[in-house]
This record gives sequence, C-alpha cells and structure tokens, in this order.
Amino acid sequence: MKRLNLLVACCLLFAILLSACSAASPTPEPTLPPVATKAPEPTQPPATAKPPEPTQAPQASPQTLRLATTTSTEDSGLLDFILPDFEQANNCTVDVVAVGTGQSLEIGSKGDADVVLVHSRKGEDQFVADGHAKERYDVMYNDFIIVGPKGDPAKITGQTMAKDAFKLIMDAQAPFASRGDKSGTHTKELSVWASAKITPTAEMKWYNSLGQGMGDALLFCNEQNAYTLADRGTYLSMMDKLPNLIILVGGNNLAENKDKALLNPYGVLAVNPDKHPGVNYDLAMKFVNWIVSVDTQKTIGGYGVDKFGQPLFYPSSAEYKKSLPPAAALTITGLVEKELALTMDALKGMQVVTVNVEHPKKGPQTGEGVRLNALLDQAKPKAEAKTLVFTASDGFTAEAALAEVLKCADCIIAFNQEGNLKTMLPGFEGSLWVKDVIKIELK
Repeated sequence: MKRLNLLVACCLLFAILLSACSAASPTPEPTLPPVATKAPEPTQPPATAKPPEPTQAPQASPQTLRLATTTSTEDSGLLDFILPDFEQANNCTVDVVAVGTGQSLEIGSKGDADVVLVHSRKGEDQFVADGHAKERYDVMYNDFIIVGPKGDPAKITGQTMAKDAFKLIMDAQAPFASRGDKSGTHTKELSVWASAKITPTAEMKWYNSLGQGMGDALLFCNEQNAYTLADRGTYLSMMDKLPNLIILVGGNNLAENKDKALLNPYGVLAVNPDKHPGVNYDLAMKFVNWIVSVDTQKTIGGYGVDKFGQPLFYPSSAEYKKSLPPAAALTITGLVEKELALTMDALKGMQVVTVNVEHPKKGPQTGEGVRLNALLDQAKPKAEAKTLVFTASDGFTAEAALAEVLKCADCIIAFNQEGNLKTMLPGFEGSLWVKDVIKIELK
C-alpha cells in the first residue's frame, strides 16, 4: 500500500512539474537591429509616345471621260493645251477620239462617247432633236480659209467670197483636196460648192476626196500643190510643216475674212443618259460646265496669241459673253473729231424718233431710231470728209455723199425687230438701206 501511495505521489509530482513547464512563457528570440533602406527612386513619367501618322483616305480610282471630237481640236494642239486642267481637277483621264464631226456624232449616237465637241451646227441640232443630247452649248469659233500653192494657178487671190474662188478653181481644173470624211469642214466645203451651183464628182480628176483629217489634207496639199478649205486654227498651228501653202481667201485674221459664211462655230453636247444609260453623264456635264466657264474660255481665247499674234479659237459661251462689257452696236470712225462706239442701250438713250418714209422699191415704211444727223453732230466730221461708208455685219458696204446725207432730216439709224440696226435713207437708192449696219466710216 505504501509503495502504491509513493508511486501515486511520484506520478502526481511529475504531472505538476510537466504542467508548470507547459504554462511558462517561451523565451523570445533576440531581435536584429533594423537595416536602413534606400528611399525609392522617384518614378519617371512614361515617355510621350509619338502620335501616329494621320492616315490618308484611299484615293478613288480615276474615272475616264470618252470625248468624241473633230480633228481640228487635236491637230491645232488645243486639247493638249486645256485638258490637263480638267483631268487634274476631276481626278480623271480624257480618252479622246479625234475624227470628223459626222463620225463623232455617230459615235455619240451609239452611246460610245460621253461627250461630243464638234463644229457642224445642223448636225448638232439634229443630234439634240433625235434625243441623243438634251442640249447644245456654244463653246468657241474660228473661221474657214482657202489655202493653196504660192503660185496660185487658179488665180483666186483677191477673191473675198469662197464660192467665187471655188468656181475659178474648177474652171482651171486646179488640184483640190477635199477631206471627204463627213466632217464639219467637209460639210462646209460642200455647201460652198452648192452655193456656186457646182457638184463635185469622182469623174473630176482635179477633185481629190481623201477621207482624211484636216492635218493630213493640208500635208497632201503641200506635197501636191493643191487647194483646200481649212479651218484657220489648224492651218496656223501647222504652218511650219506647210512651206508651199499660203492663205489665198480669208485674209490674215478673222477680222479680215469678208465671207461671213466661213465662220466656224463649235458646240459641246453631253450624251443623253435616258437614251444611252451606259454613259458617264455626271462627268460629261462637269466637262460641259468646265469648258463653258469663264476661266476656261479665257484660256481658249489665249491659245496661239503668243506665237501667231491671234487666237486660234475665239471663246463664245453664254457664260463668257455675260462676263464681257456691252459691245458697241455702232461705231463711227474715220475723218471725225471724235470717234464713237455706241452700245444699243446708249443709242436707245438718245432722242428716239419715228419716221414715215418711202423705200424706193418697197414703198411706205415706218421706222423708229436715232437721226443720222444727230449722230454725225456728235462725231463732228472733219472738213475734208466727203463720203459716208456704211458697213454691215456680213461685210457688205455702201457709200453715200456726206453733203447729201446732211440735208436729209428723216434719215435715221433704225432699230429692227431682230435687235440690230439698219439705215433708213429716204430719197436714196435701195442699196443704201443697209440691214444690220455696224459701222459708219467717214472718208
């Protein structure tokens, strides 16, 4: 029993000691002194990124405008002179087909051209009437001339009317070159033969129908000593290649050309998309609006002046004409103290009178206008002036003695129904009643 008690007591003591050891706090580990730390480097702002290059919008592919035109616009160099401006402004290329006017209109009538630039008014009007274009627009004009060999075997030098020169060429059976290509020039040539009551045929050995453009026809004439009808612009531009040819009818410039039938107007027509859906009508109308604009018209009017001393083509669009100051309707020149250039408005602003007079052949007539004596009083004829020369727009002239006109109180410059002027000279012969009078010259 005592041994058991002793054993129990030892066990209890052991348990108490074990419990005391467990309850005691653990001895803390020694702490190390704090280590000094380096202050952090200040943060640098991120480098500014280079802005991206602006991206350009992809450029649209150039469009193509199909232009059918007469050879004269190309042979003269006009197209090369003006078209780059249109192409650059409209991001396009102009595909030029230069043939005769008849062929150009035929190409347009099939829808194989977007726009047509030609010079045959009758054909152009028919093109519109047939619905191939909605409208025709005036662009420019020059004139036709007759050129031939310097020796002039047909002796046409001095002729002012083309029909008279053509008759002399036929009578002499001198070589003549016709373009024969249904062009505007060919059409005009045939009309001149018709006015001379002559019909050229293949049996006429002197008459050569070439079927060629203006440039080729001129080169043929230069080689064969032949005559031809040419537009002045192409002839002037090719003079260096034509040493054997000279102008024989038509004068040295348009102002000297007395045959008004030889005027050569050009028109532009955008092909109608209603009849030909495949055409580029929007670009065609941009071309139309561009070529009739004042800036382009001035460019056309300046072409050739530096080299030839005269334009190869004269601008004539409605827009261009509106930009010009009013033109003189009547000029009074010559042996006067004060030359006059009077617009229609200026004339109508003067004292207007109504006269009832007798025409030597047509009988009684009534006219409204300005007394001729009043106009002469303004111009103040010089003492040596003896004669009045009246000139009409077509080159017709008529002369009257100044002293006799000054006695005529009822002689007037009358306004006619077409918006032009005419002379009404009672007591004078009918040839002095000049239609469309534009100039009075005192000599």
